[in-house]
Amino acid sequence: MPRFISTLFTSYPFIKFPNLFGWVFFAALLGTAFWLYRKNKEYRVPWEGHTWLQFSGLLLLTILGNLFIGIYIKTASQMPWSRIPVESPGVALMVFGALGWIIAGGTLGPLPAFILGVIAGLLRAPFDTHIIFTPLQFGILAILFSMSVRQRYRTFSYKALRQPIFASLALLPLFSVLYLLSVFFSATHSEITARLDFAINNAGSATLAMAGELFIAGVIAQILVIISPAAWRRNQALQPSPSERKIETRFLVGMGTFVIILLLSLLVGVWVVAGQATHLMLEDRLENTAQISAESIPFFLETGQNLGIQFAKNPDLFSNNSEELAKLLENNIQLIPYFNQFFVVDVSANILSEYPPTEDDTRQFFLEEKAGVLLASGGVPAQIYTIPPLISGDPARVSFFFAVPNEDPTLTRVLIGRTDLKTNPIIRPILNSLDSMASIGGEGLLIDENSYILYHSDNNIIASYYEGERTNESQFYEATSSTGMRDLVYYHPIIGRPWAIVLRVPVNQVQQLALKIAAPLTLLLLTLTLIVVILLRIGLRIISRSLKNLASEAGRIAQGKLDHPLQISGTDEVGQLGRAFEQMRVSLKDRLEELNLLLVVSRSIASSLEMKDIFQPVLEAIKSTGADTVQVVLSPEIISDSMADMPTRFAIENTKGEYAHLDVEIFEAIRDSEQLILPNLSRSRGGLQLSETRPNPAALFALVLRNEKRVYGILWAAYDKPKLFTEADIRFITTLGGQAALAAANAHLFLSVEVGRQQLASILDSTSDPILVTDHKDRLLLANPAAWEVLGIKEEDSDLL
Repeated sequence: MPRFISTLFTSYPFIKFPNLFGWVFFAALLGTAFWLYRKNKEYRVPWEGHTWLQFSGLLLLTILGNLFIGIYIKTASQMPWSRIPVESPGVALMVFGALGWIIAGGTLGPLPAFILGVIAGLLRAPFDTHIIFTPLQFGILAILFSMSVRQRYRTFSYKALRQPIFASLALLPLFSVLYLLSVFFSATHSEITARLDFAINNAGSATLAMAGELFIAGVIAQILVIISPAAWRRNQALQPSPSERKIETRFLVGMGTFVIILLLSLLVGVWVVAGQATHLMLEDRLENTAQISAESIPFFLETGQNLGIQFAKNPDLFSNNSEELAKLLENNIQLIPYFNQFFVVDVSANILSEYPPTEDDTRQFFLEEKAGVLLASGGVPAQIYTIPPLISGDPARVSFFFAVPNEDPTLTRVLIGRTDLKTNPIIRPILNSLDSMASIGGEGLLIDENSYILYHSDNNIIASYYEGERTNESQFYEATSSTGMRDLVYYHPIIGRPWAIVLRVPVNQVQQLALKIAAPLTLLLLTLTLIVVILLRIGLRIISRSLKNLASEAGRIAQGKLDHPLQISGTDEVGQLGRAFEQMRVSLKDRLEELNLLLVVSRSIASSLEMKDIFQPVLEAIKSTGADTVQVVLSPEIISDSMADMPTRFAIENTKGEYAHLDVEIFEAIRDSEQLILPNLSRSRGGLQLSETRPNPAALFALVLRNEKRVYGILWAAYDKPKLFTEADIRFITTLGGQAALAAANAHLFLSVEVGRQQLASILDSTSDPILVTDHKDRLLLANPAAWEVLGIKEEDSDLL
């Protein structure tokens, strides 16, 4: 039930110091805080005058907020600290406890937030949490909050964590883990399972209280962000998040989150199932032990009653001779070893006879026994009472009262038989069954109708009173022991008698059994998860390395560095992408080489108008594709009578004239088409009439040299081996053929003009009249010798004009 408090000073101050491993954990927390501070230098804020003023105000807010105005929260599972004289009031939810370091984390940076968090922890440790780890817990939470709200990453998850309300609540899982470990190392219980049980049961209320503090502080901080965004670093540019920078980080964050959630789910499931299984096993054992014991108690009591009633019918009990009565009592004790002491008394509880004889200080009857004597004298045939043992620490005794029947109502005697639970042979197996609970760290109790403990596995508790719950039906419930540990209690009433069997087992025994079951599975899951994470990291690193290589290759391609081959391994998507990059590199390199070759050919063609000079670079370029023979054959139709001396066949061939006989055949076959492509002449000849007695190539590529619908000849290349002409080969040779056709047209036009010029010059030289030939701009083109003479220019100097 929540309870309002005005100040923490009303609680009992104390701190539980940890063991050796706890101090190691303390050092680890301190190192973590230092590492977080050193890692995030970009989040630091320079200290100025207004910074000190703001820090002082937040320091005052931290002190007041952690000492005044709060609510005590106490859950049903919360357990008190052992060896503390006062009851725990619960966990304090201080309304403004986290506000100081939350605001400092957003406006002043990690270091001021850490300092205020540590101060808040120092104030809360003695009065609330009672553990020395609290200052470092709060300090680490403050640093992480500052990092979260001051980061400037642009992805959705980082944008959400930049909001104070979400950033503060995101700290809860980490706080729960830190608190659980801190309490585990601070608990005084010797068993690990007891420490774990204590930490788990107290973590719920602590987490709930911290959730309230963080939520209140987060809401107020969110309002401050809206009012003053610049103070919370909202005016700075966003930047790519780590998952955007590296694909490996993106996959690890995504898959890592999934693996962690899956692992936690499996671990929780394993522990829950193991805990339930062991809980059921332990309940069955307790129930069976109590059932067997409870069924034997009525037989023990009925046996005593039957023996006593039968003995009470003996008329010799009315003898006035005390020695004879003692002898009679001795014979009955020796006959059946059930009772270990007999008394014969009158209505006033005066002892008439007894066996065995007792000392004076042990002959007194207890109040219950005196009341039993009165009831027996009043006609009650049999009664049963429990009385303390003779020796402290021994089991209790049971006293049976029997009215000795007699027809004379004035002569009344009562037979009292006592039996010791420690020596009675009938109840000894029951007590051994209760003692067996010690093997699992538990204890067994036998109580009477007055909650008087007749027997306990711990002798120091015998003869005290049972303070636990009592019901009319068997039930399981949990109770807190005197050491602050939780116990599983089974209460089983005895049928026919208001006695009860009570069995108590510490809950940590359930957890120990669960630990034996779940620990191997947990270890297996952790091992498999570690292997999966390592394999995932290796696989992602291989993929990221391959992608980096591809990115580097793309950069080299963009820079024109095409001589670096890409190493490809595998046939997966990355391998396919690598092959695509390599094909692109090779294709681009070949294309650039083709363009360079075409440029060289174009320059060579442009530098000359002689047929031999213009065809030579074309033939060499085509020869580079692996051709054995490359030839250009001019059409007879373009050869005029004045050009009869000009060669019509230009070739580069390994053996001169080896395939010359194909010129006419190819000319005829290609006349009506643009090109002829024969990758394998042994399979397809494309209309060629090949001679079997002459050498023939294995592959052939031929095309017509056509320019403006006029055929200037053919260009063909012969290959010694079959060749599969790719689209690039066809495009390259066709382009060269086009340049050759254009060059042939230009050369033919030049030759035609040159022949006309020579004819005109001959005509002009043959006349004696001076003649000048000019263009439309009156520039001199030709002059005959007579004109040079008139102009006074020597003929040998006419070339200088």
